[in-house]
Amino acid sequence: MTRGKTQKRRFSFVDQMTSFIRLTPKNILRIILLVVFPWLPPYLFEKTDFYFHLTHQPDWYYNLSGNRLFVDMASFAVWGIVAAYLLRPRWAVIQIALNALLVWFLFYVACPIYAPGGVWQPECYYAGPDGLVGFRLAGIMFCYGALPVLVRAASKGDALDHRIRPALAVLSGVILSVVMIWYPLSAWFSGVTYLPLFLTFQTVLLIGVPQIATGILAARMGRSLKIGATSGIVSLLFMSAVFWTPECPGCDRSSLYLFAPSWGIFALAGSITELGLPSLLRLPKMPGWWGAIRMEDVRRVGLALVLTVSIWTLVARDFWDPSVLYASSISSNPGELTLGQPFYPYVGAYYNSSQYRICCVEIGVSISMANPRILAPDNFLMVGMGVQSPNCCIDGWDFGWRADVFLLPNSSMIISGSSWETCDGNANCGGYMWEHLWYHSQTTLNPQNLSTPIYLQMKWEPVTVDGQPRSLVNWYYNTTGVAWTKFGSFLPDRRLGTYFDIGLSGGPASEIPQGSAFLYQFGVASKRPVSGWSVSLFNPSFQYLGTWRTMERANIVQGDFSYWKVNYRWGGRPYPGVTARANLLDSSLPVDTVTFSYTGGTMKDFTPLW
Repeated sequence: MTRGKTQKRRFSFVDQMTSFIRLTPKNILRIILLVVFPWLPPYLFEKTDFYFHLTHQPDWYYNLSGNRLFVDMASFAVWGIVAAYLLRPRWAVIQIALNALLVWFLFYVACPIYAPGGVWQPECYYAGPDGLVGFRLAGIMFCYGALPVLVRAASKGDALDHRIRPALAVLSGVILSVVMIWYPLSAWFSGVTYLPLFLTFQTVLLIGVPQIATGILAARMGRSLKIGATSGIVSLLFMSAVFWTPECPGCDRSSLYLFAPSWGIFALAGSITELGLPSLLRLPKMPGWWGAIRMEDVRRVGLALVLTVSIWTLVARDFWDPSVLYASSISSNPGELTLGQPFYPYVGAYYNSSQYRICCVEIGVSISMANPRILAPDNFLMVGMGVQSPNCCIDGWDFGWRADVFLLPNSSMIISGSSWETCDGNANCGGYMWEHLWYHSQTTLNPQNLSTPIYLQMKWEPVTVDGQPRSLVNWYYNTTGVAWTKFGSFLPDRRLGTYFDIGLSGGPASEIPQGSAFLYQFGVASKRPVSGWSVSLFNPSFQYLGTWRTMERANIVQGDFSYWKVNYRWGGRPYPGVTARANLLDSSLPVDTVTFSYTGGTMKDFTPLW
């Protein structure tokens, strides 16, 4: 009997292949669809978008660039639905996997060469600091395409080969988990959280509520409660492995494993709504209307909850709350965590001007009053400046540069220079936000007087590398009795714009977070709020057309508004109790100086200083 069934299946497969190969109009259309989908729409969209970049039409380029990820995901998701009906599940999954690999190859390897600014280079997406960004993008596209195929295969139930059913069930659960929670969980691993109003969504996802749906799908395919519960825990391990290498200073990623039991429990709950309780655990019939509730109704409510949370995380995706501040080697204790990247109190000023592209910036700082003994062993007081620069051709990939003076509890001072590369959550960035401390250099001072003025400079300067003209960034400082001293030097990626952006990007200052980007800022921060200090910053200036100019207008900005690009800030948290003195507030002070002091008072954002 078994042999007869096997032969029947074999003949059926041969008949299907013969029918598929026969060149009928229907089969010709099917072959065309298999050849061009789902890879062609993302590729054509990418080429159209890059055409506007090459023809210097930035409005079209940036508008389309922000939608690239949506086109990629939608193309694979829609094709997954079609492929589920055109092909057997195994061939559909293989076809989608090969297409995801093809998109990775076209976007990250086989890229045309062009010459922005006269420098020849490939048009490829950036593979990220760990080199795995492209594989993550290809992976999420594969998951969106494979999910409809596996959902349809799960409806076959016992008809699936019992030998592969457990592994296929767990794989289906992992793929569904990736589709549901990829963006918020990848953000958590990258040190990003939601603005406070939306924290509930990320918390619900972290504890594993979406695993209800994972358990339902895995149990439907594997016909086992154990397999359903296992799929939840395996999903957690898989997501952790995929996102373990991106940098997240101050994060304790191992804390996610504390949620492993809850992921398993929610997956088990979903499995029970699909398969019911084992016979040994039958519950007595509940009285009243409780007894009328069917397991199918519970399953529908659970799926509705999961869909609501997952869809809202997509709606709230623009409300991420990321920040970068300092090299964690200066003070390695992570301090206070907020579901990942810690935020730090910061207050500063920004150059309130139209946007300039310049080579060099300078600031003077003086810690006029501070007692290092009030600093906790892992705390610090930081004073300095930060500025932004973009790259030539990859939308979302931008760079923050800092030059700072750190006062430590042992009364020493560290002169610090650092560069951060950050990326927004578009296709160029692999579909998720990430940040990376690209370069850091520091030198220690032990001044006899803490209030001694220290000047800091960051400069783009020419250099020749392998016979080719390049530009590198040099950090300098000087103080009383010390000439300008270079303490850091960094040769960045060729695709980096060899200039700093200063002024305002995105229009005038707004009281809506992310309404503006304050490209040049100077201010004060610490790991945790500390009282009893006063800091002066003076002569913020830049070199323009070969001449140094003082920044003629400056306004206050607190850490919750301190965006130096669309999604990234310095610090991230306001500094309560700090007030400022400057020329427009006190005419006895010089025009180009601001003194921040911890007085216990309050200060309004965007207040003009001079």
